[in-house]
Amino acid sequence: MTGDRKSTIQDDRPTAHVLIGAEAEIAQRVTAALEAAQAWRFTTTTVHPTALDFDRRDAEVDVFLVDASTLDPHVRRSDSGDETPLLALCLDGQSSRERMRTAGAIDVLGLDDLEPRMLERSIRHALEQAQTNVALHEARARHELILRAANDGLWEWDLRSEEVRYSARWHQLFGLSDESFEDSRETWFSRVHHDDLPGLRADIRAHIDGRRNIHQFEHRIRQRDGNFRWVLSRGLVRRDRWGRAVALAGSLTDINWRKRSDATASGMHDELTGLPSRRVLIERLERAIESTRRDDEFKFAVLFMNLDRFKVLNDSIGLDSADQILAQLAQRLRGCVSEGALVCRYGGDEFAILLENIERFEDASTLADAIHEALRQPFQLDEQTIFTTASIGITNSSRNYERPAEVLRDAGVATSRAKRRGKSRSSTFDSAMRQEALNTLRTQMQLREAIVNQEFEVYYQPIVALGSCKLTGFEALVRWNHPRRGVIGPVEFIYLAEETGLIVPIGQFVFREACSQMAAWHRRYPEANDVSISINLSGHQLGSPTLVTDIEKVLAETGLNPRSVKLELTESTLIDDPTTATRILGRLRDRGIQLYIDDFGTGYSSLSYLHRFAIDGLKIDKSFVDMVGIDDRKAAIVPSIVGLAHNLGVGVVAEGVETHEQAHELTLLDCAEAQGYLFSKPVPRDLAAKLIERRILK
Repeated sequence: MTGDRKSTIQDDRPTAHVLIGAEAEIAQRVTAALEAAQAWRFTTTTVHPTALDFDRRDAEVDVFLVDASTLDPHVRRSDSGDETPLLALCLDGQSSRERMRTAGAIDVLGLDDLEPRMLERSIRHALEQAQTNVALHEARARHELILRAANDGLWEWDLRSEEVRYSARWHQLFGLSDESFEDSRETWFSRVHHDDLPGLRADIRAHIDGRRNIHQFEHRIRQRDGNFRWVLSRGLVRRDRWGRAVALAGSLTDINWRKRSDATASGMHDELTGLPSRRVLIERLERAIESTRRDDEFKFAVLFMNLDRFKVLNDSIGLDSADQILAQLAQRLRGCVSEGALVCRYGGDEFAILLENIERFEDASTLADAIHEALRQPFQLDEQTIFTTASIGITNSSRNYERPAEVLRDAGVATSRAKRRGKSRSSTFDSAMRQEALNTLRTQMQLREAIVNQEFEVYYQPIVALGSCKLTGFEALVRWNHPRRGVIGPVEFIYLAEETGLIVPIGQFVFREACSQMAAWHRRYPEANDVSISINLSGHQLGSPTLVTDIEKVLAETGLNPRSVKLELTESTLIDDPTTATRILGRLRDRGIQLYIDDFGTGYSSLSYLHRFAIDGLKIDKSFVDMVGIDDRKAAIVPSIVGLAHNLGVGVVAEGVETHEQAHELTLLDCAEAQGYLFSKPVPRDLAAKLIERRILK
């Protein structure tokens, strides 16, 4: 740096220090002009242009005045926040002027501007501009600091152009990108929950029209992931001098946590899943029913969902893990529905979905299919992989519905029908189901009376050795001697006994009666001591803590050899709670009781559990035997099961054999035993005794 600050007579004029970056001749001319100034007192420092550094200097500088012709063409003011004004001397044409504008010059001066009065005015203007820039810079910094500190998303709505500008925080609240959306009100309104949008519009309009002092409205807004958040929108209108609204500015405050806390405390939301509660569903259903009665075009549907075997899952993995499954399931259900659908937790492992104002009732069935598909994917719990399915009942709107309870009743009936059809099924309610439900309720009451009145009887279906047709055993099958309807088969009531738990006392009766009868036959027909009795054991019975002692007591009282007893269990019974099954069945086998898998091939058919439970035999389900001689592809599973039994060294029995062709094919496959109408239907004990006397059933 060359040159020294020149002394001046002390006076009251405003002072400014100018850093001159120019060759000596130009610098002297500028200095002379500044010394001749009248209104201002200027001090100067001169540096050669090549040594000029806008960011580093030895003296406090108020103005830069630089000869553009000697300045490095690549020099730029840094973005350091320094607002010291830059004036440029351009003595060689337009290109230098453009370059200095780019470098950040406030003004560009020519030789004619170096006259004292003109130069003084240019510097004064530059200083005033710099002061304005400093004020703006500080204001922006304060504003940015406020925005960063605030948790609110800010918006400003120009009511004349309809342009709405949003702060970065506004976008961040909802996981949006600043560049992804236009500055329009639709960026906001299109994401507002459809139930809240009319109220939001009305509140804003009331404030603009002067009917409300402030705009303030709570509403839900859709996030990027599709879920909704609660926000509080507040704003104030700005008016012109004629009182016309020209702009509206305000904020969105995230109140989701408070709303959820309030909703949970008031029972409006489920704490575990975050879903709306049963109370919300009932309130929405009331409005939907009213809409249906007012508008013939309005349609709604309710899907009622119940997880299959959830109690077993709960007992197996524990309450905390089961709760995690429910929470994950809630997220999957949200992902299956479209905007506007209500997904709620009804209670326990039950969920309900309300679809309103739908075009077609088929939409509900389509959604049910989507839910089943979503449940095909396993749930991950730490290192565990859990699979589960659901039964879904659907009921569609009708003008006959007057109360939510009626809708939910019918949806529940449809769910029960879906469960009876098998796991992972859906069923849509129809009027016949209501009568069926009434009949079911009536049957349930009569079933309880039947247990008290001892209306059940054991029938016996023979099991024979294929080839010789020699009687080898019986399967004990229950019949209900109804006082008005006569003899009722198990198909009509066993499912209900399973659902209500009445299968336990019925099963206890069948076991005691069958063992007592078989012991009596062994005493009466000593040559038939090798004839066994097969008795079905349900999942409810397997879960009874007194099962083993109850069986031991019956065997002790009747005197029947435990090796004459074969307990039949379905695959699903074993899989529902494999740990309990392994423990209990192990104790039974230790006492000599044999274990058979009933309806083999219709369930899980896992080789691993066959080894785990150490079973004694397999029973081929009738549905496969029916295909023998009719459909070779479907019947192909029969030789597979027979071969599996041989490889495992266990017995095999074919169920439902009705034709000689089936018996012949099974004999060729070396299937050991069979039962079915070809040999005998289930018969009362008196007729069964006659079969023992015959021994050979042809």
